[in-house]
Amino acid sequence: MASTGKNFASAQSVPKRMDFDSALQHVGEFGRHQKRIYFLVSFISLPLCAQMLIVVFVGAIPEWKCPSPDGDILHCNSTSARCCGEDGAICRGAKFPSDFTSIATEWNLACSQRYKCELSQSIFVAGYMFGVLIFGILSDKYGRRKPWLFAYIVGGVLALISATVRSYEEYIVLRFAMGLLNGGGGLITYVLSTESIGPSYRGTAGTWQQAFSAVGYVFLAIEAYFIRNWRTLTVISIFPSFVVLLVFKSIPESPRWLASQGKIKEAEQILRKIEKENGFQKNEVVFLKTDAKGNTESSQYGMINLFTHKSVCVVTVIMMLIWCVNSMVYYGLALNVKNLGGNLYINFSLASLIELPSCFVTQFLLAKLGRRKGLFCLLLGASVACFLCMFLQLQGGQNVAAISITALIGRFFISASFAVLYVYSAELFPTVVRNVGMGISSLSARLGGMVAPFIVLLGDESAPFPMFVFACTALFAAVTGLRLHETQGRPMPETFEELDENYVRKQKTNGDHKGADSLL
Repeated sequence: MASTGKNFASAQSVPKRMDFDSALQHVGEFGRHQKRIYFLVSFISLPLCAQMLIVVFVGAIPEWKCPSPDGDILHCNSTSARCCGEDGAICRGAKFPSDFTSIATEWNLACSQRYKCELSQSIFVAGYMFGVLIFGILSDKYGRRKPWLFAYIVGGVLALISATVRSYEEYIVLRFAMGLLNGGGGLITYVLSTESIGPSYRGTAGTWQQAFSAVGYVFLAIEAYFIRNWRTLTVISIFPSFVVLLVFKSIPESPRWLASQGKIKEAEQILRKIEKENGFQKNEVVFLKTDAKGNTESSQYGMINLFTHKSVCVVTVIMMLIWCVNSMVYYGLALNVKNLGGNLYINFSLASLIELPSCFVTQFLLAKLGRRKGLFCLLLGASVACFLCMFLQLQGGQNVAAISITALIGRFFISASFAVLYVYSAELFPTVVRNVGMGISSLSARLGGMVAPFIVLLGDESAPFPMFVFACTALFAAVTGLRLHETQGRPMPETFEELDENYVRKQKTNGDHKGADSLL
């Protein structure tokens, strides 16, 4: 890529005025500079990724012992009603294993109180939801670097403080704040690592961001296996995030953001540095000025417009549903590993590793089947896998290996569908409402993530029930998504009218010429 660009640059001068993506094609779309930033920023995000699912270990409820009235010792787990008092509280004199501690063992979150472990996760996701919204605004106003640094440092400090608290109430307050900063840090990590990548590579780079989350989860499982104290695990898992202090100066501000703010000269300076690091010949790059008319048009549209125009309303409602279901099933399967039987650490690690090959599948399906059919196949695959897992659990749950394998297959498909959703959503919404459309989709995903822990909690009463819910909702989302139109190989719509044309084209393809209105 670099050699081709170098020959091109030497053959003719770079145009004096161009848009940002055109400039990236001249300085290198995914050269040495972009790769350095992409991998550096992504690897630093691993500790934050771990915080999303750390509750699997710090909220685990091990078996405990209860003295019975007749003097015997009862061996209990979270579903043992005989170990709970009439008021629902854990039995008096309960003894947890001395070699393992969690928030459950320290604050007796068993029996009627066991929901508090799941509640801490829902509160974290609620904070995450607000973090995405708040830091989205901050990063648009103040740039990417400073809010990114703030999220990592303050989030890391709060995680360290959470390892010292003495009450559950203090812990969940900190979990909300950590979720807020985690959401902000995750959002800016994605933006900062991909904004300077050219259009030819941006989709692939965005898809592979999910692989770093999987790596973060695997590291978490390894740490949890060797560290059985929840306070120590919290400290060790978050400590690497402070590496951001060492690399912050080597991470430049996003030139795309600078250009969007009218800071053309600063953006040009960074692009020339990119050009030099990528091994390209130096060329003066000048951007086209921001289209004031286009900005004015975009600013006239808000969230309400997603529901006042028929075609956009169809896209919005369907995408909100699919994002909510996808997130609920994804995090539900991740949290439900405790109900599968077998070794918790192995199950969690395998379920995380399975996300890596799902990235390859995503690339293949996007190229061969397109967005619409690809998303349908992945959600259908997740649904079938969850149904199979449910049936195996209904048969008594004796075949632990088969149950774990089907759950892993479900995680594989739902992870891949998440990656497709990011690409598909951006291509469906018109430019004038794309940001707000993606924002409300992300909001719906967080709502699904908040519900997931409580669905998993019901698995304590009936192990197959969570899988039944995940299977049914994934199937419903798969079928509903077929009402959308294909976007592969087509220019992204700029206006509502262009979106209408896409739906008219879809209806004609299906033998129905009624247009967008027929969808409602």
